[in-house]
Amino acid sequence: MNRNKPYPYYDNPLNTDFKYMINKRAEEEPDVVAIAYCEGKNVVNVTPARYKADIEGLGTYLYAQGFRDVSIAIMGENSYGWVTAFLAVANGGNVSVCLDKELPAEKKLQLLTQAECKAAFISDKFISGFEGVQDDENGKILTLENGEKMTIYPMSQIPSMIEKGSAMIDGGDLSFVDYKIDPDKLATIFFTSGTTGQSKGVMLSQKNMVFDIDAACKNFVLTGPSISALPYHHAFGLLTSFFAVYNYRYKIFINGNLRNVSRDIKNEKPQTLILVPLFVETFYKMIRSNIKKQNKEKTVAAAEKLSNALLAVGIDVRKKLFKEIHEALGGNLEYIIAGGAYMDDKYVKAFHTWGIEILVGYGITECSPVLSVNRNLYVRQNSVGTALPGCEVKISPDGEIMTRGDQVMLGYYKNEEATAEVMKDGWFYTGDLGTIDDDGFIFITGRKKNLIILSNGENVSPEEIEEQFLKDDAVEEIIVSGEKGMLVAEIYPSEEHRGDQKYFDDMMDRWNKPQPQFKKIRKITLRDTEFEKNSTKKIIRYKK
Repeated sequence: MNRNKPYPYYDNPLNTDFKYMINKRAEEEPDVVAIAYCEGKNVVNVTPARYKADIEGLGTYLYAQGFRDVSIAIMGENSYGWVTAFLAVANGGNVSVCLDKELPAEKKLQLLTQAECKAAFISDKFISGFEGVQDDENGKILTLENGEKMTIYPMSQIPSMIEKGSAMIDGGDLSFVDYKIDPDKLATIFFTSGTTGQSKGVMLSQKNMVFDIDAACKNFVLTGPSISALPYHHAFGLLTSFFAVYNYRYKIFINGNLRNVSRDIKNEKPQTLILVPLFVETFYKMIRSNIKKQNKEKTVAAAEKLSNALLAVGIDVRKKLFKEIHEALGGNLEYIIAGGAYMDDKYVKAFHTWGIEILVGYGITECSPVLSVNRNLYVRQNSVGTALPGCEVKISPDGEIMTRGDQVMLGYYKNEEATAEVMKDGWFYTGDLGTIDDDGFIFITGRKKNLIILSNGENVSPEEIEEQFLKDDAVEEIIVSGEKGMLVAEIYPSEEHRGDQKYFDDMMDRWNKPQPQFKKIRKITLRDTEFEKNSTKKIIRYKK
């Protein structure tokens, strides 16, 4: 099949909701290995039948505690418990609230309050970060900012909760098992930073999420196992790198610690990886570093030249020429699907030369999250691919990417004003600028909003950070921006602090200490003059 010609979408079973997806696979292939993860030094294998039973056991336990039609948060490292809790909540008509474990405790408390959570599954080591947690006969209790009480269930307790719930099912309690999913009902909230600094809760239904999973599976075909390493509090990490692979009916290995990614790749030998560009850049640097250490730079450069020349005449010997590179990545890796941030085309070209195809895509949490991706056999350089089937995409008169379809969110949680800003006449306005060529390939040209997207896929609102720095009288004006995948700040100091770099470096250190890695400021530069402003005295953040 010609790599640069359109071709029919892949045939993939359609799902009405997550419960249907889980039940169908458990019925049709109950005993295959569907999910695997490390528990200490041992690998635990999970079948579709067990996954279904564990979801039902945990969901039944939650029902028995009186949790119905409420929001329940999940926060912690990627784990089997995480993905079990997600569906034990959502498949019972409750709302799964996905939270970033790396946020400062006060921000976590704010979001738990904002989402009106009645309970939360939290990894044991992160519970101690909250002040005032009290023990209770049913778990631990945290008082939210509004005075409401929230039950905390340590992730380590999930197995015993499953066991208790399963015993209830055996005793005839089928309330959770028989619950009928309303696909249009709010099922999940993902938080995303806004340009005002206020986190917005993106409301997704099961229809939104399953539609996008189905569309992605029609667009790209996966033919082997994968490793799920992207954090599950992100829609891309949870819905695409875990549930889309589950829907393909291939084995997923859950990476619970990024320090073990290389080990897991070598052991599990994935056929496809779904990653953000930061991972690709890291792999690329690792490969180049090893080539340099072995004094093979000239040899590899000659092999790369030969590889490209042979490919031009239809001869593919890349796996033989670059055997060591393939072995370092498990030996079976064919595709990397990359999204969530800008991907430099040099990495795409390099991996193509080595025999691994990088398919760049584009998405946004508000769209469940994938909107477009290059296909296995239909790609275009520097593009983010064509729109998924059923996702209508067009460009507004001022160049903004717009979309509509079943993938578009229900709205922002209890924020009608913010919803109205992006939802107009049935279209969702992404805030990204782009173009679409005659064949439907989408090209991102910039961002309409000020939101910074770092190389690891994290979204950062510059105003949120600027607001905190401006509380110090030494800061007259400040602009936070992204530079080479990092956050940097440019400050115009007050008169008495001009030129005092140490003062601002110390300020940076104080800011960085409680922040997650993606929110740390890596460099502060000082200005001698004010920032240029427009007629309304607002700083001109970007210049054309």
